[in-house]
Amino acid sequence: MGGAPLWIVEPDPLVRPILAAAVEGVTAVAIEMVEALPNAAPPAGALILSLRPGELWPDWAAALPTVAMVTKGDTRPWPPGWEVLEKPLHPALLRAALLRVLEAAPIQDSLPIAGGGLHLTRRLLSGPGGEVRLTEKEAALLRHLLTASAPVPRAALLAEIWGYHSDTPTRTVETHVYRLRRKIEALGLPLVIEATGDGYGARGG
Repeated sequence: MGGAPLWIVEPDPLVRPILAAAVEGVTAVAIEMVEALPNAAPPAGALILSLRPGELWPDWAAALPTVAMVTKGDTRPWPPGWEVLEKPLHPALLRAALLRVLEAAPIQDSLPIAGGGLHLTRRLLSGPGGEVRLTEKEAALLRHLLTASAPVPRAALLAEIWGYHSDTPTRTVETHVYRLRRKIEALGLPLVIEATGDGYGARGG
């Protein structure tokens, strides 16, 4: 998965673009449309989460600004701060609910780094030497490493950023790490992406 600040999680591929169009203009941040969220590595930002009857959500999702769309009569206890709407719903209700959760907990659109920062929406990495635009995957990889509490296994990076299985023969992660290191060095940032056995971690930022 990438690093978009607003995630629309809807299993129906025909409904996802309709939801995206409904909230267009509510926020200027990038939108990512997906079928489901992983069980780990929370995305930075907010969620529009479509839930089937009895479907559970990842524990970390409870802490994000979230609009949950549920079936009529679903009266489970919901996390504090969530906006819960019954399906089907009018687009105006979805827009209003998203505005309310964003006003209560605005989307974090940048990550501070010593001497600079990473702007998530524009995918700009800044430092003493100026700024450089990252590719979507480079930005997602760097965000993932910066927000992780521990080094991230290579298999997890492949699955969560690129959607690959852990046994896929590819050097995608290594290639992107190499490119990121060159851009970080060119900006003069005191940030190091280091290999840690079976994965990577970021330190010094």
